[in-house]
Parts: sequence; structure tokens; C-alpha cells
Amino acid sequence: MLFYVVFFSIYAFMHLYFIYKLKKAFNLNVLTLYLVSPTFIFSPLFYRMYDRAGYDLYYLSFFILMWMGFIMLFFIYYILIDFYHGLIKAFNKVFGINPLPSIRNKISFVFILFLTIMSLAYGHYETLNLKIYRFVIYSDKIPRDIKILHISDLHLNQVMREEKIKLVLDVYNKEKPDIVISTGDLVDGKVSYRKSYVELLKNMNPPLGKYAILGNHEYYTDINDAVKFHLLSGFQLLRNETTSIDNINVAIIGVDDIDGVRLGYIAEYPEKDLFKGLDKTKFVIFLKHKPKLDNNLVGEFDLMLSGHTHGGVLFPVRYILRKIFITDFGFMKIGNSYIFVSRGVGTGGPPIRIGCPPDVAIFEIKKLPR
Repeated sequence: MLFYVVFFSIYAFMHLYFIYKLKKAFNLNVLTLYLVSPTFIFSPLFYRMYDRAGYDLYYLSFFILMWMGFIMLFFIYYILIDFYHGLIKAFNKVFGINPLPSIRNKISFVFILFLTIMSLAYGHYETLNLKIYRFVIYSDKIPRDIKILHISDLHLNQVMREEKIKLVLDVYNKEKPDIVISTGDLVDGKVSYRKSYVELLKNMNPPLGKYAILGNHEYYTDINDAVKFHLLSGFQLLRNETTSIDNINVAIIGVDDIDGVRLGYIAEYPEKDLFKGLDKTKFVIFLKHKPKLDNNLVGEFDLMLSGHTHGGVLFPVRYILRKIFITDFGFMKIGNSYIFVSRGVGTGGPPIRIGCPPDVAIFEIKKLPR
């Protein structure tokens, strides 16, 4: 509940800020806009309501999410103009001079409006351009070479649809991996009734199986529907548990997202307990949605796969995420453990990305030459 109060308070302020800047730029009577603004402010809530009810309203959903992107980008860009004017006032007050030119309200508004629309157009274009990253890891733990396709954060919903799955399928069909792994937020809405989604995902049928964990967004919508969707699509869900693929000497550990505990759906389960008694001769793959790591687990696994961050969605946000998580995106080695954080395939809000393209990763685990 606190999240909704905070979110809608900020979202409402952004709308009022937009209307205020519009009035200031063109000296308009904006009473009507103030009156209709609640419709836009609470549209994300309306989206969740009809989605849960099973109504498929793509164009309305697309507009609601793009409008969210528009109002947020407009606010961020215009704040920079306000900061600039604040500097001018500070110079004037302290030094009694005004060395910088002021920007008229009308010019500011038109420029920011244009910049916002162009950013939305480019941001949506970027979501369609999937990057494929390739990594090779040598290990003496496996009897033969294996190939893994890692996907994350498809956020399948009213807007993230079949085309997102087809992007992944194209990679799957070309690479023919032995294993497919999904590290959460596969689902971001009520989707188990969407047979086209299920059938497309079932086309991925790797010889050594496909495995998944739950992310935070599965808990935000309908957790039972999300679990059902994973099973219908052929994934083996790992919920604070371990599975072994003995013929290649691999163990996969998967943990539920911590938001499942926070929201009261599951009891807290210490991750370290999953590693107790684990056969150290196995190549251990650790699946965790949010890229946070207990330092005591470094060296307990060979490869950790995560998602969640989306690389920040907007380029500058990555620097904030690096203070919160292991990293915002990328491949690294800590001790004897490798870690990869994906930017994901879909988006959890507005269907835009700026400087943070979507991705999947191919891992070739090769038998160490003797």
C-alpha cells in the first residue's frame, strides 16, 4: 500500500507540473486539464484492473504505458531547465550579474516537448533491437561441452507480446542450446490464458531442459497465474530448491525473489542452506532474479545468472543501480565465481529503453583441455 501511495503521489505531481508548465508557456486556461488529469494519473491502476479481469486491450494499454514514459521523461528534462534557471538566479543574487541567457517559457516548453517525443520514438525503437552476448567458461567439472541460453525479464503482458518471444525463439533456433534458463519476470500480468504465448514458449524444447525462477513482478500481479503459465510453457520452476542434470554433472539452484517474502506469499529461506551438502564436484549454476550476493557464497557456485535491473532503462540510472546491486549489467568474475546480469528482453513499465538495449546471453561451458 505504501508503494502505491508514494508512486501515485509522485505521478500526480508530474502531471500537475506538466499542466503548470503548459499554462506558463502559453498563458492558457487549463482548468479542464486539471479536471481530467485524474483519468491519466490513475490509468496505470485501471490497466491492472482490466488486465486481471482478462480483457485484452492492446492499444489502450500501449497508450497508458507510453503516456507514463512521456510524462516521466518530460518531467526529468524540464527539471534540468529549472535547474539552469536556478543557477542564473543564484549568480544574480550572489554576484549581482547575470552571465547566462534566460530561456523563455514558450521556447523551453516546445523544446522539451520535442525532445520528449523524440526520446519516446527512439526509446521504443531500441526495445526492438535485441543484443546477443556470448561467453565461454572452461571447467574441469563437466564431461562434455554444453551451451546455455539465458533469458530474463520478458515481462509478458498486454504490450510485451508474441514479438518478444519470437526475438528469443530466433536466437534459440539458430544457437540450438542444450539448456534454456529464465531468471524471473517472465510474466507481468495475467497471461496463462494466452495460448499463443504458451505455444511459442513450448517451441523451446532443449535436450537438457529449461529452468526458471520467479521475479518480483510475478508477485505483483497474480502469483498463481504466473506459476501456472511457467508450467504450461514447459519450464521447471526452481523455488528455493536445487535440481541436478547428472549426465553432464551440473546442479542448478534457483531462489524465489525476496519480494515474495516481503509481500507475505512465502517464508524467508536462507540461500546458504541450499548450498549445504551440495556436491562440490558439480558445475553449480545459481539463479537469482535481483543481482545481490552474500559474499559468503562466493566460490560456492560456478556461474550466477540474474536480471531485474534492465540496465537502468535510461542510461544515467545505471550509476545508481551500481550502488544497489552487484552491477547494473554485464559479466564479471568474483573469486572463482562468474556472474552475469542481464538487461532483459522486455520492459516492466513504458515500452522504451534509452542506452540500455535488450539482451540475451549464450554461455558455452567447455570441458577444460587436459
